[in-house]
Amino acid sequence: MASRMFLRAATRATKVSRVEIGNILRQQAIVSKVRAFSAVPVVAAKHAGGKVSKKEKRAPVSPRDELVSILSDELSFEDTQAKEEESTSGLVEILDGHGFELIDLPDVDNVTLKKTIEDGTEILVKFVPSDVNSYTGESPYGEEDFSEEFENEKDLEEGEELDEEFNEGYLPTKIYITKPGKGTVVIDANSEPENLAIEQVAFFKDSAVALSDDVLAEQTRKNVYWGPPFQNLDHRLQDAYYSYLESVGLDGEIGEFICSYSKVKESQLYRKSLEDVKKFFES
Repeated sequence: MASRMFLRAATRATKVSRVEIGNILRQQAIVSKVRAFSAVPVVAAKHAGGKVSKKEKRAPVSPRDELVSILSDELSFEDTQAKEEESTSGLVEILDGHGFELIDLPDVDNVTLKKTIEDGTEILVKFVPSDVNSYTGESPYGEEDFSEEFENEKDLEEGEELDEEFNEGYLPTKIYITKPGKGTVVIDANSEPENLAIEQVAFFKDSAVALSDDVLAEQTRKNVYWGPPFQNLDHRLQDAYYSYLESVGLDGEIGEFICSYSKVKESQLYRKSLEDVKKFFES
């Protein structure tokens, strides 16, 4: 199963191949560098007929220092990648045009879009940015180690197109439509580039059960009848659901926003995680 993590690895392999030597993976180059001992200069000096001074000998790198070094390199790499990605400023304009409020807390892997329409109906859209790492399509390079596939310049050029190909995945999305005192309709959907695809629909008479995050409510939700798969419904009913969502501002642009925003947010969360772990081991 492919993922955004695969993209990170593939991108590294592509960049290293052009900057350094052939198709050697970036990670392998890093590990070789940080694990380098005095053996190389010793051998070089012997072949040259010279003597090895004590200054040329290097002490082995400790596992902790090696980890910190690689964490630093990974963080630098992610910072560089982040500069190439779109900022969220343009994305927020999409929400303004659809009347949604963005609720996004720092360092929290959960984002909510909120809107109340004229009749008092409240609409919540929730998604988890790290779910952008999930993708159900097949990798164009199969399940084997991607490093073996970058064997020539053509493969490297194809590798640059991986990000675009893998962005055709989807992001699980929950839509909550609540009428005060009348219950909540929950829609399981998938956000895709330029699309919002419905998977299942269920009704909860008790809105607290539908909206609560506690364990008991979650178990109750699992026992609720969700009906047949959405794609098995009458096409007229499917179209009616989509028409309603579009009427309240939930359309393909929102699907695009969720996918793009999640990619940026997940990158921020990952970099923060790297920083925290690095500081921990440095202390």
